[in-house]
Amino acid sequence: MSAYNILSARGVNRLCHFTKFQSFTHIILHETGILASDSIRQDTKHVTDQERYDGELDYVCCSIQYPNSWFLKQAMKNDTDKLFQEWVVLYINLNILDSREAKFCPCNASKGSGRYIKENMEEIESIFAHSIPTFPYSRTPRMLPSCPTDGQAEILIKGGIPRSFIIGIAVGNKKIAERIYAMLAMYHIRDISIFIAPDVITTRWSSMIKDGRIPDEIACGWPEEE
Repeated sequence: MSAYNILSARGVNRLCHFTKFQSFTHIILHETGILASDSIRQDTKHVTDQERYDGELDYVCCSIQYPNSWFLKQAMKNDTDKLFQEWVVLYINLNILDSREAKFCPCNASKGSGRYIKENMEEIESIFAHSIPTFPYSRTPRMLPSCPTDGQAEILIKGGIPRSFIIGIAVGNKKIAERIYAMLAMYHIRDISIFIAPDVITTRWSSMIKDGRIPDEIACGWPEEE
């Protein structure tokens, strides 16, 4: 059974990758989309994880169904850019797993300098186990089936994620949503949905999904063309 089928059967319908707003602009306007760290030109580089302790510089790290908000919180804290401080979460079409080489990790891929990364994607069901050796808490009985036991579990996509696989953008408030809406409209990009999802941008989603609740995500619809 393929990784796509395993995840789909559990209700997973997307991967997540967070980035800064100014990086998003470059991502969305180029067919290459999200590039792995070693493919980004030095003059345009803004690597979210400056250290990359997992050693997988030719892979793009994604979380499953919801973003790694703990790492996002740390990235925001360490961000020295006082001019551009907005962050967004990109939703990635799950079917990228059928067209790109990938690995997975039941925890944050950087833990143990990448020693927990697995190459056999057919074993990805293991990230939903009742208990994970690298995670101190067991899976709760009411936890959403689409969410890994450890919310920092990751899928690593080889090379990069083409723009065509980006299906949505989650932001923390209406102001950022309006800026993204205006930019997408300027470039006539209408195949990407925008969601206002403050619980998704923070770690609040974690306690909600453990109780079987789905965090609110308000879709910002495109107006009908005249």
